[in-house]
Amino acid sequence: MKDIFQDRNKELENEIEQYLCCLHNGAMTFYEGIKDYIHNNDQRFKERVKVVIDHERDADEHLKNLKFILYRYNLIPDLSADILELMDAMDDIGDVSKQVLLDLEVEKPKIEGEIKEDFIEIAKISLKAVETLMGGVRVFFTQVKTIEDYISKVYFYESEVDKLEHELKIKIFGNSECLNLSEKMHLRYFAQKTARLSDIAEEMAIKLSVFKFKRGI
Repeated sequence: MKDIFQDRNKELENEIEQYLCCLHNGAMTFYEGIKDYIHNNDQRFKERVKVVIDHERDADEHLKNLKFILYRYNLIPDLSADILELMDAMDDIGDVSKQVLLDLEVEKPKIEGEIKEDFIEIAKISLKAVETLMGGVRVFFTQVKTIEDYISKVYFYESEVDKLEHELKIKIFGNSECLNLSEKMHLRYFAQKTARLSDIAEEMAIKLSVFKFKRGI
C-alpha cells in the first residue's frame, strides 16, 4: 500500500491489513463450517463456530483501531470518509459468516441427498467472491487502475451464486417430495443465507467502483 501509506500511516496500513485478514479467515471458516455441517462432522463444526466467533471479534477490534488512528492523526483526509464507509460496510462479511454458522448450530436444518453439494458449491463460490473483493480492496490503495478486473470478477461470482441458488430452490420445491412445506421453507432460508456473502461482496464491489471514479476526478 505504498502509494497512500507513508510514515505514521504505516500503523493504519497494518490495521487495515489485519482487519481484512480477519474477515477473510472468517469467510474461510464459514465455508469449512458449511462443509462440516453437511457432512455431519459435528465436533469439527462446533470448533468452526468457536473460531468464526473469534475472527469476527478480532475484526471488530481492528476496525475500532483503524477508525481511532484515522481520526487521531487525520490521515489521508481526502480519502478518510471513503475508507471508513468501505471498512464499516465490509464488517457485514464477518457478521454473516458468524451468524450463518450460529443459525445452523441452533436450527439444525435437514440438508440431505442431492442438495448437499449445492449448498457447498454456493458457499464455495461465495468465498471466491469475498476473496476477490479483498484483492480489489488492496489494489484500491496501491494500483487503483487495475481494480476493474477485481470488480468484474466479483460480479461474475455473485451472478454464478444467483444461478446456483435458483437451481437449488427448484430442487427443494420441485423434487423433494419427502419434505413438508415448512422444511422446504427452512431450506430456502438457509440457501439465501449461504448465498448472502456473495451479495455483500457485490455491494462492496459497487462501492469500490464509485470510489475509484472519485479518485480519478
